Amino acid sequence: MSAPRSRILTASIGAVAAAGLVLATLGLGAGTTTAAYTDATAAETSQSQSPLTAQSARMIPTQTRIANTITWLQSDGTLWVWGFRGNGLSGSGSATVPNNNTAPSAVILPNDGYAGPGRRSIVKVAGTSLDGYYPTDVNTTGLAALSDDGQVYTWGGNSANNIMGRPSTPTPYTLPGLVSIPGRVVDLASSATVYMALTDTGDVYTWGYAQARGVTGQGTATASSATPSLIMSGVHSIGAGLWNGWAIRGDSSPGDTTTGVFWWGWANTGSAYASDPSGDNIGTNANSPTRSTALSAYATSGCDTVGVIMGSADDECSIKQLNGHYFGNQLVTSDGQLIAWGAGSQYGTGRPYVSGAESATPTVVPLPNGDTVASVSVTVDYVEVLAASGTLYIYGRYSFAWGPNPATGAVSATNIVTPTAITAFSGPVAAVGGFGYSGTALLADGTLASWGGSTQGGNSNLYNSIRPDWYTTQPTNNAVQGILPMTPPGL
Repeated sequence: MSAPRSRILTASIGAVAAAGLVLATLGLGAGTTTAAYTDATAAETSQSQSPLTAQSARMIPTQTRIANTITWLQSDGTLWVWGFRGNGLSGSGSATVPNNNTAPSAVILPNDGYAGPGRRSIVKVAGTSLDGYYPTDVNTTGLAALSDDGQVYTWGGNSANNIMGRPSTPTPYTLPGLVSIPGRVVDLASSATVYMALTDTGDVYTWGYAQARGVTGQGTATASSATPSLIMSGVHSIGAGLWNGWAIRGDSSPGDTTTGVFWWGWANTGSAYASDPSGDNIGTNANSPTRSTALSAYATSGCDTVGVIMGSADDECSIKQLNGHYFGNQLVTSDGQLIAWGAGSQYGTGRPYVSGAESATPTVVPLPNGDTVASVSVTVDYVEVLAASGTLYIYGRYSFAWGPNPATGAVSATNIVTPTAITAFSGPVAAVGGFGYSGTALLADGTLASWGGSTQGGNSNLYNSIRPDWYTTQPTNNAVQGILPMTPPGL
């Protein structure tokens, strides 16, 4: 029995529903399902009409690590993809879809073996690209989708680094193909090159490119299985940084090294890169799940059950989110506090830089006016903090790839040291996402917004990932974009 889709979709956008915004925006209520697609199954592959023009389905921003390929998850379970769609990333069976003069591509999962009504739908998406900003390297790109019946499908890459997690037959890598994972998967996350799946029985499986940094958590620096490998059991929930994974296993107990928060992957000391994801500032890579002393102190209650979607309505753990970007890490507590640590010299901690050691220490980062945190999403260089009030705050580095000016929404190169409200939106923000150097948002009125668009090492929107129109012929706008609103069909 799969979990109700409304519950999983709400979980995929974190704790935003607690702000009272998302469910109202999507037209969902407690205990309902988003089965509107059953009225228009035949139109699912239409890129310009149903179900958007015929139903109240809405778009939900996603968090991926794939540069320049933008994804929006529709509340009926359809995934829409545009921007860079080489390497089979469109999921359509084509190796390449042109960046310009085409509509978004709809990704529809295979329906074989599906026991539910209608068709199999997507409830969460993850994506990889090397260090989160190499957009076209087929050896590290890929998209993965979690279905409403607890299965994982991948497409958009190759077998060079095991990122697909499956063979290319019988389903080619240009189409969503089933990844074999024992049991029912309830959550899916990714670092820049590794996927992580959590089952309802609390098992954690990983697959992908370890980068000689232990990012798979499979026991050595380079370990990389061709199919998902079990690395941990008894896990409550999972999270991912750019080069690491986290797993919460039970309430932390003094002297008990089997409970608390565990991590694996790449670590640095002080204010280098993302610093040490463990928060312990040791700077030693973890090739297999290793307990964090600093982070386990936050796992105080509600973390003893297994197989829970982090931040969902069912999550009673005192830690509601673990995320990370190129220059830092973020933990959100159940009472809405933001804890951050990382490279303070690169604006990765949400506070002024004092020293490397201080930057590497998990520290509470208050939001203005006593606002509390609903969820956190990240780009490569900066952090997007959605508050329970519906205000979006951003902090981080703009000087390389640029970001939105808080007041005007136009492109800015001025770094933001502490969380600063983005007041350029026309109304409250219901959900937020990130990919590459770009951000996305769903406003409470159903309007979509996106910004950024840069490719590796430069300031451009070469692949038209940031665009103002849903379905139109448009020339390449080869420049980083400020906040661009988009009204999808059906509004």
